Amino acid sequence: MKKRIVKGAALTAATLCTAAFMTGCSLPERRVEHKTKTEVSFSWWGKDVRNEYTLEGLKAYQNSNKNVVIRPEYADFDGFKTRMDVEFFSDTTADVMQLNYNWLYEYSPDGEGFYDLNELSDYINLSAFDDDSLAYGTINGKLNALPTGTNCITFYYNKTMYDSYGLSLPENWSDLINAAEVMKSDEVYPVEMTKKAAYLSSVAYAEQVTGRKMFSDSGEFQYTLEDVRLMLGFYQEMLNKKVTKPAWDFDRNDFEKCLVGGVASWISDAEYYCEPVQKLGFDIVIGDYPKHKKAVSSGWYKKPTSVYAIKKSSKSPEEAAKLLDYLVNGEEMALAPGTGKGVPASKAALEALAARDMLGGIEYKANEKMASSDDLEIMSPKLENQDILELFISTSESLYYGRAEIGNASENLYNKMVELSK
Repeated sequence: MKKRIVKGAALTAATLCTAAFMTGCSLPERRVEHKTKTEVSFSWWGKDVRNEYTLEGLKAYQNSNKNVVIRPEYADFDGFKTRMDVEFFSDTTADVMQLNYNWLYEYSPDGEGFYDLNELSDYINLSAFDDDSLAYGTINGKLNALPTGTNCITFYYNKTMYDSYGLSLPENWSDLINAAEVMKSDEVYPVEMTKKAAYLSSVAYAEQVTGRKMFSDSGEFQYTLEDVRLMLGFYQEMLNKKVTKPAWDFDRNDFEKCLVGGVASWISDAEYYCEPVQKLGFDIVIGDYPKHKKAVSSGWYKKPTSVYAIKKSSKSPEEAAKLLDYLVNGEEMALAPGTGKGVPASKAALEALAARDMLGGIEYKANEKMASSDDLEIMSPKLENQDILELFISTSESLYYGRAEIGNASENLYNKMVELSK
């Protein structure tokens, strides 16, 4: 009986299939929905703290956007540019990427290297940025990138220490030299400079004396051999008179150990250097942008902290745009770092921080000083050429240790700067 039933069932099914095929009808099917998720990659650099809150923010974004999978790509800053070079020219970059200001113009000199964000304005709140912020990333009328914030080299001083020596806070280069005369008996330096701060301070001095910018507004190299010699000579004076330690020996812990009376660095790094000193009870204040007493121009510049761009060949530009908007305007991504990597350029991010009384601290004060200063011009991207910076530092090191003399060193550096600026 059992066999008969099975056989009958099989026959019935076969008959139905035959009938369906003959009549052109189909049997009912069970529908299985397959929702395909869109993958969007995002690359950035940072230390452990930044990586942790960025990953947490991306996780929150993905939880709120179930149709998207975010693929994070992150590393330390050292070596990041080399990797970017390979990825950019092989078209294997992330969909959304963090860039240094000068990289943007290196990769997209004509504005064609990245997606025009104006075309994605339905997904990115561009109204959260003022005209100056939008101008940073606009090349030939195309909005290649949005800034995370604005930066400038800033001088932070331990006022408690300066007071103990009976010194006023420095206003110009001469004041720093005079402070060195007082502090050197204790083997204390008035200020310590990162490599970038040492280089840009030397650029500032040369411009203050000559009134000539290293690069014109159109990006042409304008320095003479004498200007380069002036830069090198200035920095050697700062080293020889013990105003600052050599930049190649920079140690962030020197400020905390009271081996230096101040530090010169980006606004975005202020907390990194100053907070440990403040926790010890010292009064850390923001100083003036130093000048030559007879300066004919300022010599100091501001620029984007970093920028976010979208890959021109991204297969999912709309989803990439939504992620970029979250990174610069999203509340979660604003609250996670606070002002730990500088004050955000986005008005939406600023409002989120203000609502929670999170706009304060040394970074915010430095940002306010920058915003209110008439001395700062917008930096030429070429001024951050890493090869020129490293050549300046290595040449300065050779001079300092007597391995070169100023005449030949200046000529060699000048010729290389001309070549690298083409």
